[in-house]
Amino acid sequence: MRHSLCHDAEFTVAETRNQTPAPAGPREPLGPLAQFGVALGLIVLELALTAAVLLVWFFAALHLDPGTPAPEVSPAPYLLAVVAIGVGAGAVAVTWGRRRAWGVALTQGLMAALLTCGALVGLAYEARDAAPQQPAPAPGMVGCRSGDHSQECAHLGG
Repeated sequence: MRHSLCHDAEFTVAETRNQTPAPAGPREPLGPLAQFGVALGLIVLELALTAAVLLVWFFAALHLDPGTPAPEVSPAPYLLAVVAIGVGAGAVAVTWGRRRAWGVALTQGLMAALLTCGALVGLAYEARDAAPQQPAPAPGMVGCRSGDHSQECAHLGG
């Protein structure tokens, strides 16, 4: 009899270890005031991160010695960091949208669009400025519009 009690106790412990917890139900949606607080906190966090990146860029480009030439500092890594902040804001927007906190999702989506698009426009502008300059076309007629047989090309020997 003692053996069966011990066996029953082991069986009960083994049964409780294999049980999975009951799935949690859907979360309660946040109230408007809570959504405002979360959205404001996330906006302040994103703006602080963006300001930190821009300050690091500023101090990297800062040159106080007038006797030496200023080093060339590419803005690409700093603008890509701002893009990463924008992508993170987009991920947060999707997460809060799934939780049905539309106020937070909307503000984070707007921040994601502003940060990402602004930084990508800056990158495109930088790439355009970094491209070699094209020489200006020569003054006067460069070719004949109507072919070699017209009076338009008479000065070219045609």
